[in-house]
Amino acid sequence: MAKKIKDPNNQEAPRTSFFGKYLSKPISYIVFIFWSIITVAPLVWMFYSSFKSNEELVKDIYALPHDLLTVTDGYLDVVEPTPNMIFPSKNYLQKLGAKSVKDIKTVNEKLLILEAPNIGGHKKIKVNFIPRSKIPADFKLSDGTYLRDLMPGPGVRVSAKELPGNIRREIKWSSIWWNYTSAWRNASLGLKFVNSIIYTVASTFLVVILGLMLGYGTTKFQFKKIAAAIAALVGLGYLLDINQLLVPLFLMLTNLHLTNTHLGIVLVYTAFGLPMAVMLSSTYIKGLPYSLVESAYIDGATPFRTFISIIVPMTVPVIVTIGIMTALGIWNEFLLVLVFASSEFTKSLPVGVYSFSSKTGQQLGWQIAALIIATVPVLIVYFIFQKRLAEGVAGGAIKE
Repeated sequence: MAKKIKDPNNQEAPRTSFFGKYLSKPISYIVFIFWSIITVAPLVWMFYSSFKSNEELVKDIYALPHDLLTVTDGYLDVVEPTPNMIFPSKNYLQKLGAKSVKDIKTVNEKLLILEAPNIGGHKKIKVNFIPRSKIPADFKLSDGTYLRDLMPGPGVRVSAKELPGNIRREIKWSSIWWNYTSAWRNASLGLKFVNSIIYTVASTFLVVILGLMLGYGTTKFQFKKIAAAIAALVGLGYLLDINQLLVPLFLMLTNLHLTNTHLGIVLVYTAFGLPMAVMLSSTYIKGLPYSLVESAYIDGATPFRTFISIIVPMTVPVIVTIGIMTALGIWNEFLLVLVFASSEFTKSLPVGVYSFSSKTGQQLGWQIAALIIATVPVLIVYFIFQKRLAEGVAGGAIKE
C-alpha cells in the first residue's frame, strides 16, 4: 500500500511508488512507439512500393524503388505494336489512321514505340508512344541516324539520354506514375471514387442531421416514455451487426427495387450510422441548459427554429465528431456495397480496388497504387480533423 504524505494544505496525498515514478513513463513511451511503428510501417512500405515495378516487387519486396525512377538513365528498345499493348485511348489507333493494331505499317509510320527492357519482362506492358510528328525532323542520334526515321527491328534501341528533352521528361514522369495511371485507368477508379464521395457525403449528412434531431427530441422534449422507447430502439440498432442483416436487407431492397442503386446504399448506411450518432448527440445535448430552449419557446420560436438556431450552433464539436467517424466508416466500408452493388456504375472505391486486385493478380504495383488511392483521402481527413475529433469525443463523454 502506498504511503501517504501531507501536502501544504494539510491534506493527505498518496506517495508515488517506484514504478510510477521511474518506470511508468518510459514503458508508456516504448509501448506507444512500438504501436506507432506497427501502424505506420505498412503505410510507408505501401507508399514507396507503389513506385516499384512488378519485377522489383517479386525480387525483393523491401528494396527501395529503382527501375521506374531511372528509366531515362538507360536504353529503350524500339518495338512494334502488339495486341496486348494498352494504348492511351480506345480510338487512339483510329486517330492515327490505322484500322487496328494489325496495321503495323501505319502504326510504325505514325508512332515511335519505346519499351524499357527491365520493366514488364519484354511483354510490352509498359511502353511509351511518341508521335513521330513531335520529333524534330533534323534531330540525329549519336550514330547519325535521324530519330524520326528510326524503325523497329531486332536489337534496335536508343539511349534515353539522347532523346529530346521534352520527350525524355514525358517518358520519365509517365514511368514514375505508371502504377497509378494504370490502376486509375484499368480499374475505372474515377467512377468508383465519385461513388464513394456520393455515399459518404449523402449518408454522413443524413446521419448527422437525423441523429441531432433524435438526440434533441429525446432529451429536451417533455415526452419521457416516448423518448425512452426511441432510446431503446436506437440501442437495439447499435447492438445489431451488419452481417446478421445482410440477407433480409437484400430481400427488402430487392422488393423495393433499390438494389444496385445509389439511393438504396445511402439509406442502408444512414440506418446503420444513426445509433452511434443518436447516442453521442443525446449525451451532449442532455448537458445543455434547458433554459435556452425554454427561452426560445417563450420568444415564440418553433421547435425546428430552436433546433436550427440554438441546438445546432452549440453542438458543433459533436457534429464534427459524428461526421468524421461516420464518413471514415462509410468510405472504408466494403461488405454492404459488395452485396448490394453488382454493376460498375454503383461500386464504391474499396470494392473497385478489390475487384481490380482479383483481375490483375500479376501486377502487384498496380494493386498497391490502387490501395494508396483509396487510403490517402482517409489519412488526409483524419490528420486535418484529428484535433476536432478528439475534442468532440471528450466533449460528448464529459458533458453533463
